[in-house]
Amino acid sequence: MTTQDSNNSQQNGGDSAPKPASKPGNSRTRRRAAQRAKAAEAARQRQEQEARERRTRSLILAVAALIVVVALIAGIIIWNKNSSKTTDTAAQASEEQSAYATLQETLKTVQNIPSHATDQGGFVITKNYDYQKIDGAPTIEEYFDPLCPGCGSLNRKIDTELETMVKAGQINLEIHPNGFLDQLTTDQYPTRAAAAIAYVAENDPEHVLDFIKGLYAEDFQPSETNYKAVSDADIQQVATDAGVTADVASHCTDGTYIEWVDAMHTYTPHRAITKNVEGNNKGSMTTPTIIINGYFWNLVELTSSDYAQLILQAIGLDESNVGTNVMPSIGSDGAPLVGANYLSSSDSASSSSSSSK
Repeated sequence: MTTQDSNNSQQNGGDSAPKPASKPGNSRTRRRAAQRAKAAEAARQRQEQEARERRTRSLILAVAALIVVVALIAGIIIWNKNSSKTTDTAAQASEEQSAYATLQETLKTVQNIPSHATDQGGFVITKNYDYQKIDGAPTIEEYFDPLCPGCGSLNRKIDTELETMVKAGQINLEIHPNGFLDQLTTDQYPTRAAAAIAYVAENDPEHVLDFIKGLYAEDFQPSETNYKAVSDADIQQVATDAGVTADVASHCTDGTYIEWVDAMHTYTPHRAITKNVEGNNKGSMTTPTIIINGYFWNLVELTSSDYAQLILQAIGLDESNVGTNVMPSIGSDGAPLVGANYLSSSDSASSSSSSSK
């Protein structure tokens, strides 16, 4: 072999020689690094999961705390409201009891008290004209002042139907004449006329409703804002025109029951049952006031001025049955079917009461 061949053989052999193998330590290092990375990732994921769980727990606790706070606030509000209602009810009861006690003391000095009047100052008018309520019939109470324009308007709209139902025995009508507006007159007409009504109710109940109707006639009722004096003779003439007997008509203006009317004035406005349940006059009495079976008839909530139809709806009687032997559906103790939405609230217990002591 020549030197050249030898050199070529050495060069070729060098090109095909195997590369050195990896050292065992390098492989173990990579595996450990991978394990550490995997462990680190797992730890990171655990930390993120724990953080999410902490946030969730915190949110749940916050919501729960908020619910507790809201419930606590609501409870305080309800308690305060109920407490206020209880206080108001107690205050009203105390006011009424105090006024009634004062009335009883005042009546001791009143010379003439109508024997057929109720303790609350009303006269029960029925088809029998015996001052006794008819069983099973609803009782409608009217509180009015002879000068009050609203009373006159309401009377002209509903009293024809009321009188027809009285004569048919379908209702008991309890009238409460009052003299609240003397200060608007020069001759105490409201109290004088109220006393005249009481006198006729006491001595000729069969004609008292027509007498009241005459006093409220548009061509007779005095103006509240432009008052002109009304004589006793004028009042007597209305009574005569209403069919009141001559003797009763001539004496109805003697002032027999003026002191009694004044005494009732100190009590009636303080009765809880006579006070408005809503509106600008909530908590105070205004006229006219209507009470049905011991429930305040809320004129404020009525959306129509067709009071004749509304009062029939309130007692549950169809217009076609007025004056017949068909009785109103609410009977003698049912609440009005219209004009008593306030009874559906928690105020109902304090907004209705018996009309008798």
